[in-house]
Amino acid sequence: MSKTNVICLTSVRNDSWILKNFIEYAKKWADLIIIGDHHSADDSATIARQYNCVRVISHQPSSSFLGRRRDLLGEARKVPGKRLIFLLDSDEIISANWADSSEWDLMLNAPPGTYFAFDWLELYPGLEQTAVFRMPAVFVDDGSEYPLGERIHGSRFPETPADIVELKDIKLLHLIAIDPERIISKHRYYKCYEYIELGRRPWALDVYYQDTKLTTYDAPLVPVKEEWIKGFDWLNEYHSNIERKEKCYWYDEEVLNYFDKYGVEKFRKLNIWDVDWNKKARLLGKKETYGDPRSSYEVWVHKFIGKYRKELKIKQNIPFKAARLFGKTGLRALGW
Repeated sequence: MSKTNVICLTSVRNDSWILKNFIEYAKKWADLIIIGDHHSADDSATIARQYNCVRVISHQPSSSFLGRRRDLLGEARKVPGKRLIFLLDSDEIISANWADSSEWDLMLNAPPGTYFAFDWLELYPGLEQTAVFRMPAVFVDDGSEYPLGERIHGSRFPETPADIVELKDIKLLHLIAIDPERIISKHRYYKCYEYIELGRRPWALDVYYQDTKLTTYDAPLVPVKEEWIKGFDWLNEYHSNIERKEKCYWYDEEVLNYFDKYGVEKFRKLNIWDVDWNKKARLLGKKETYGDPRSSYEVWVHKFIGKYRKELKIKQNIPFKAARLFGKTGLRALGW
């Protein structure tokens, strides 16, 4: 039987905060790591190029999510033979028990066209509890191509499979929430990006993305098992729930750039005003001022969404759906 090449594909943009740890761990199980750099302003590409097991490619600045995945998969297909593809973000790692699990051999020996899904564990500060979601992220390459379109949040699989093998033992750990302000900052950026670049409506974005705190909705919470994170010494600082000093992330800088280009009034219906943007600007050396442009009515709408986001986001019974549709129609008429 021919060898299965295990290839990890990852796009990065300003991910130096975690990229070294990601590569150090991924190289234990991957034969090749392909990093697609999406116009990073930090030293992400420099970090990646320090490793012989890593191949770095460059994405076009305007490339879509699926476009970047096509770039990565095209590079992976330069490796001859059978390919087991892991398509991960840099803040995702497979659990430490992978080497002792029979599921690893299951993936290695699966035929082309087989797709796998993990329990996707969103770890929280303190590393004591995690929310459990599902994430399809691994497939045995059969030559299928990613479709065109989907500028954001596209599928990790080149096609929609009829069946997905559900892995139970090996987990996929999602680490961005161990620094809650980072993921909230990311959500603020996504709201602005999708509003400006994709033309999506404020109401839908305000409901979809969280604002001031992380919520699991109906996802189960389970204790974090030591076998999942054993040997990840660099996570030690997150065993504490102590409040860390305020940071400014690259997402914040991108939002401020949108303010500079379009003015703050443009973003008054987006619930991104839970932070002091002037303080963020000073941390970045900017002298401009960015006041909250919302009216009391818009503040009330944002508070309403924050209070009832679970009910607005998760499917409900028919009467609730009818009421939601009626309310959404009215708000759309008012520019939401």
